[in-house]
Amino acid sequence: MDEKASTEPRVADIRFTGTASEYFKIWIVNIALTVLTLGIYSAWAKVRKLRYFYTNTSIEDGHFDYHAKPEAILVGRLIAVGLLLIYFAMSQYLPIVGLVIIVAVLLAIPLLMVRARVFHLRNTSYHGLRFDFQRNYKDAFITIYGGGLLAAVTLGLAAPTAIYLRNKFAANNSAYGKTPFEFNGEQIEFYKIFWKSVGLGLIGIVGYLVVSLVVGMLGAAVGAGAVAVVLQAIIFLPLLVFYLSLGIYVQVRQRNYVWNTTALGNNRFESNLSVRKMVILYVTNLFAIVFSLGLAVPWAQIRLAKYRAEQTQVHLADDWKRYVASRADEGSSLGEEIGEAFDVGVELAF
Repeated sequence: MDEKASTEPRVADIRFTGTASEYFKIWIVNIALTVLTLGIYSAWAKVRKLRYFYTNTSIEDGHFDYHAKPEAILVGRLIAVGLLLIYFAMSQYLPIVGLVIIVAVLLAIPLLMVRARVFHLRNTSYHGLRFDFQRNYKDAFITIYGGGLLAAVTLGLAAPTAIYLRNKFAANNSAYGKTPFEFNGEQIEFYKIFWKSVGLGLIGIVGYLVVSLVVGMLGAAVGAGAVAVVLQAIIFLPLLVFYLSLGIYVQVRQRNYVWNTTALGNNRFESNLSVRKMVILYVTNLFAIVFSLGLAVPWAQIRLAKYRAEQTQVHLADDWKRYVASRADEGSSLGEEIGEAFDVGVELAF
């Protein structure tokens, strides 16, 4: 009886204990020193930020931590900036060389994506045990270019398949110590989210066109064309909010589904983010940042981190302390920094 009870999964909440006042001090110092050092301190700023958010995130009696060395990130950034400067110079004087550089970077996106993920996860730990990511370059090329080509050929109709493949690749190549994550989601769920968002988007366009037509006709009838233009501009604002909400809907539904269908050994995850609450969170954060001239950024980031943590749980069936730590090297930050310099996406959805 006791043995059975000991093996039953227990629900562990993820807690985030950071505060806006604490993080504001880190944030403002990071900005000041980054400006004073002409960007050199940005590597240290990145590490300080991630360490604060990670060490303030905990599950049961253990917390996360970030171990990357700022010097390694700085070297990666200097190389990336150097390549970027060479690209701009060659684009001006030898366009063909500049074209070769940008094509080479674009072709290397899968490699950069994997290297960035390796660096990030191998420098992240929970309970002193580090995460890991496999250098699976072959599947990375198939996932990125195969999925992207499929989406392009179908004019976007197969985009859910590309998203599914990216999440599957990200999860199945990640590990905690030597225990791999396993993604058990199905493509059909991504298509459901996709087509519902498309349907809502079409309804929004039709609704806006109908309202605009009515406003225009009324303005013409009363001979107040200027008033009609102003009204149309006013009703355009709700449309922007609607499409912002639609983007958040897709993001939230996909995140919930991915985490709810991902396991780590016998442990599984549960994400219950609310679309409505996330919309309110993003909109209020945006207004706060705008009206505070940017000073509310730390407050907004803390709110978002706290809500995401509160709505995520881990159903623990295993003793995480028994996992054997992976002894792999820390990886390189070069992929991540080159990706940022050339403005190509190297982050995975998982």
